[in-house]
Amino acid sequence: MNRSYLVLALFAVGCDYGGDFLIAKDTIDDVWILTDPNGERIVPADISTPDDLRASTIYAEVGAPQTTGYGGVTFDFLGTGSNICIWVDPELAYWNQSVSPRPSAGADKWAYPDNVFDDGDLDLLAGQSVYYTGSPGENVGDFVVQYKDSLGNNVPISLANCPNGESAIKAGVTVSAGRGTPEFCDVDTTDLGIGYTVLLRTWSTPLDDDRLGFGVIISNGTCAHLQTVAGASTPAQDECVIQGEAITPDGKDYGPFYGWDELNQAGRIWDGSVDFEAAFCDPAVTMKKFCKGEAEDMLNAGQTCEWQEAPNSKDRCYCGDPNDSPVGGVL
Repeated sequence: MNRSYLVLALFAVGCDYGGDFLIAKDTIDDVWILTDPNGERIVPADISTPDDLRASTIYAEVGAPQTTGYGGVTFDFLGTGSNICIWVDPELAYWNQSVSPRPSAGADKWAYPDNVFDDGDLDLLAGQSVYYTGSPGENVGDFVVQYKDSLGNNVPISLANCPNGESAIKAGVTVSAGRGTPEFCDVDTTDLGIGYTVLLRTWSTPLDDDRLGFGVIISNGTCAHLQTVAGASTPAQDECVIQGEAITPDGKDYGPFYGWDELNQAGRIWDGSVDFEAAFCDPAVTMKKFCKGEAEDMLNAGQTCEWQEAPNSKDRCYCGDPNDSPVGGVL
C-alpha cells in the first residue's frame, strides 16, 4: 500500500468525525409549531394597556438543535389588511461589562459582569407562508427564493417581511438583535386573509441547561405602540416589554403558556428573574448595585452561585462572577 494511503487509512480508523459530542442530549424539542390554545393559527391581539400586554404574551421553551442545522419555532397568522407587530424576547438579558477605571454615570450601570450562561438568542423572520422554504415541525427554512436571470444564473432573493428596514438596517433605527435581546418587527399593511409564517430561529441556547425560554407577542398596530404601552422609552427598556421569559425547566414540558397569569400559576417563572429584568430596565438602578445585593444575599444564605451547570432555585444567580472581570496589565 502506498504510504500516504496507509496514513489516511489509519487516520480515518483512529478518529471519530461523528461530532455527536457537540449535540445537546436529553433536551426538549428543537423544532416545533406554536398554535393558539385550540390548535389554530395565532390571532393578533389588540393591546392598549399593560394588562393586555401581559395577557397576550405567549411563553414557551425550545431546545438546542439536534442536528447541524437550525432549530426553531414557527407559527402562522392571517393578514388583517393593517399593520402587525411581532415581538419576541429570548431568555434573559445580556450586557457588555464596562471596565473603565473612571466610568461615566451611564457606563457605571454595567460595571458588574453579566452571567453569560443563562442567555440565549432567537432570530426573528417572517413573511407570507407561500414563500417559506421550511417544513414546520420538521425542519427550519427561510424566505429566500431562487430567481434565474437572463444569463441563467441563480440569484437568491429574500421575500421576507421581517427583518426589514424598520427592524434592522434603516439609518437612525436601533437594531433589535443580539444575545438575550428582544427582536421585533412591523409587518406593514398585511394582505387581508393571506397566510403569514413567523419563524423564531434558534441562534443559541443557554449554556446552563440547553433550554431557551422566550416570550412572544403578535399584535395589531405597530411595535412603537407596544413600547409606549410598556413605557419603554430607551433601547434597554425594550427588555421590559415582555417579562418572565426565564422559564424554570420541568422535564419535557416546554409549554406553551398563554399569558403571564397562566405561566405564573404554573410556578414556571424563575424566582428573582423579574426583579433582575426590572433593574436592567431602570435607568436609576445600576447592575452593580443589584449584583452586589444578590451576592450578599447568597453569602448570607450560605450558598454559592452556580453559573455553568443547570442551577436550582437556591443557587441560581443572574449576575456573573466578578473574578472574571479583566484587569489591567502588560503584554
